[in-house]
Amino acid sequence: MKEEKKNLPKATPEIVKEYDELQQKLKGLDPSWSDKEANAVTDRIYELETNYDWFNVEFTDPVTGKKGLKTVAGKLIAPAQYDGFNELQSYVYSPHAPVIAIKEGKCGIIKGDGSGQQLCDFKFDDIRTYTFTSLFLARWDGVKERFGIIAANGEIICPNILTSYDAHPCHGIAQLFSGDKYGVIDLCTYQCVLPEYDDLEMDAEADIVFIKGDKRGYITEEKGEFVTVEQYETDENFIDVPVLATRLP
Repeated sequence: MKEEKKNLPKATPEIVKEYDELQQKLKGLDPSWSDKEANAVTDRIYELETNYDWFNVEFTDPVTGKKGLKTVAGKLIAPAQYDGFNELQSYVYSPHAPVIAIKEGKCGIIKGDGSGQQLCDFKFDDIRTYTFTSLFLARWDGVKERFGIIAANGEIICPNILTSYDAHPCHGIAQLFSGDKYGVIDLCTYQCVLPEYDDLEMDAEADIVFIKGDKRGYITEEKGEFVTVEQYETDENFIDVPVLATRLP
């Protein structure tokens, strides 16, 4: 029988102080340190990270009943002006990342610096972090079965037509799906190719081939134009025109 995972104790200010001091030691690692000394620091950091809960703490204003966020060290992340929050960030990774807040039943995004500065309007039905990117997955206009992708300022990068997405990008390019149709998004430039293709071929260190019916082609980086493989290889207008590819920068 699988042992039930116990809730971890919240990191205290004392634990946070020790953690910060160890991180500073590691950053300024003296070349004269022995492997044993260096390993002792990294082992203790790992021990602290795995044995305590480092997620931001939600608190409630006793007068207004509104909610805010603080780090485990007590630093303000979001003032107590909201009905709740969709996610909590970790002190270990990005405690001051933009915050998905809820107000009057709608989601918006605010800065995580304690100012409460609004980055995008509270007009979305739901917002979630697109993990390991600066983008967000969102639903709006009452559409529940599909979702889209937005930037932190609320700019719509992909309309809410998606049914799923690839959580494991290849060199910064992730596949997007709308039913049985394929598209991609460049997570660095935010260039989005809507899922309207029947299939695609995406291998590491190669141009991405988009397939629609019997046509195979590329998408240009600058204009997002579909160009057949034959046209790209023979038309002088496309000489040296970069296309979407899974190549490291």
